[in-house]
This record gives sequence, C-alpha cells and structure tokens, in this order.
Amino acid sequence: MPEAVLLLAYGGPEKLSEIEPFMQRLLRRETLPPGLLGRVEKKYSAIGGGSPLPGICREIRRKLAAELSGLEVFLAFRYTDPSIEKVVAEIRSEGFDTILALSLSPHSSIISSRAYYESLEAAAAAENLRLKRLENWYREAAYNQLLVRRIQEAAEENQLDLAAPDTHLLFSGHNIPQSYIDRGDTYTDELRANIAALKQLLPASCRTSLAWQSKGNAPGAWLEPEIEPHLKELCRAGTRRLLVVPVSFCMDHLETLYDLDLELKKFCRDLGLDLYRTKPANAADDFISMLAAFIKRNSS
Repeated sequence: MPEAVLLLAYGGPEKLSEIEPFMQRLLRRETLPPGLLGRVEKKYSAIGGGSPLPGICREIRRKLAAELSGLEVFLAFRYTDPSIEKVVAEIRSEGFDTILALSLSPHSSIISSRAYYESLEAAAAAENLRLKRLENWYREAAYNQLLVRRIQEAAEENQLDLAAPDTHLLFSGHNIPQSYIDRGDTYTDELRANIAALKQLLPASCRTSLAWQSKGNAPGAWLEPEIEPHLKELCRAGTRRLLVVPVSFCMDHLETLYDLDLELKKFCRDLGLDLYRTKPANAADDFISMLAAFIKRNSS
C-alpha cells in the first residue's frame, strides 16, 4: 500500500499580483468589496510585498522529505496554488494509493484544517485514494517544549523577567466568529488545551492571558476578549512590558508580521507598553524533527 505524505496549508500571495486571486478564492466571490483589494495590498506592501508562508511551507516540505526516507512528501494550499485537487491528482499519477494528510495549522477550525480536509476528501474520493488524517500534533510534548523554548529565548533576548509584576505573557489566537463555535468548531477548545500544556512548563509566577487578534469584517459576535481592549485593561492594571505568543500560528505571515509587528506594536506604543513577540516554529530544525517523528509514528 504505497503511502504519500501530503502537507496542507492556508497559502498566501507571494507578490502583489497574486493578492486579488487569493482574496477571490478565500472569499469565494469574483468581485471583491470596494476598497478591500487596496487595503490588503497596502498591508502586504508594508511587509515586503507578499506572504512568506508559502516559501516557509516549501522549506518544511523539503526538510521533511529529507527526514522521512522512504516516504514521498507533497504540499498543497487551500487558497493559492498548487491546489489540493491538483496535487491529489499528481499523487495518484505517481502510483500512490494512500494519502497521509497533515495540516500545518496547529488547531482545527472551519476556515483552516476543516476546510483543507473537506477539499481533500472530495479530491481523494474522485481519484479513488485512501485517506488518513494525521491530526492533533499540537498535543505533542516536543511541540510544546519547542514553544516554551521560543518564549524563553524571546525573554532572554529582550531582557524580560516574566515573573516581574509589570511584565505579562499574552497568548494570541486568530479571532473567528462566535457562530463557528456555536456550530461545533473545536478551535477554541484545542487552543486553550495547548495553552494549558504550555503553562505547565512555565513558572507558576508568570502572568498569562489569552486574547484574540485579527478580527474580520463579518457581521455578528466574535471571540472575546479582543486584543486591543484587553491590552488597555492590562495597561490599567500596571503592565508595561508584554511578550506576545501567537500560539494559533506556527508560521509567520500577514497576521504576525503586519497585525502584530506593525499595527499592534504602534497601538502598544501609544499606550506606553513595550511589545515583544516570540518567533513561530517556521521551518526550524526542532519543528521538523517533531513533525517527522509524529508522521513516522502514525504511518503504517
């Protein structure tokens, strides 16, 4: 039963000309709302003209392929090319009959892993391929240790004492509509479980909280607390130094490089808060080793 590993990710535009088709696929509409394209282009221009996420994913695939001798590793994106459908057809054409599918989004939600797997299930069925999901790698002890190392490294680099009364460790998750949770989305449960595991590895004196960033424009209630009003509360309570852990992201992209590093940092500066951020896993060797061990343990 020849197996192939398929990495699934969100995708993203790597240059300005790719932003419009990316947004059209993401929003599932040919005509974008007036002004939206210009606003999004301005953000990507501020971080160099495109998202680093696809390139990071390619590097993850390359490194994993070297670690997983005997297993072919493919990569597909939900909202940019190469599409899931195209890569699944390629997997079939190369003679594989089983896909070991692993989402590079740490926690499942309707717009990330669930959307990837829904597209993958349809494509795999059309090609008569077996499908095995390799899920919940955020629970791996090696991954949580990796994230705690990132926290410790950021604290040391910026001379932060996480036990100091004016210093706060803020876990940041991407906001989603409350209606998703009401429909059974497990995203918040998974993210909170991840944070609970991290706190077990951190000093008990470390002050922590969770807030939600990058709220979209869809009507209705979203997750709370949103990060900006939460930071105002922390500031009123005496916080002056803030280390943000973007726990719902394992790779840098617009939401870390623009929303946190530029927009939120300015917001904090106006409040009198010093903001620092941990680095995500990206394609670092310790992340690759963790993923490789997880895949090996879950392959047949």
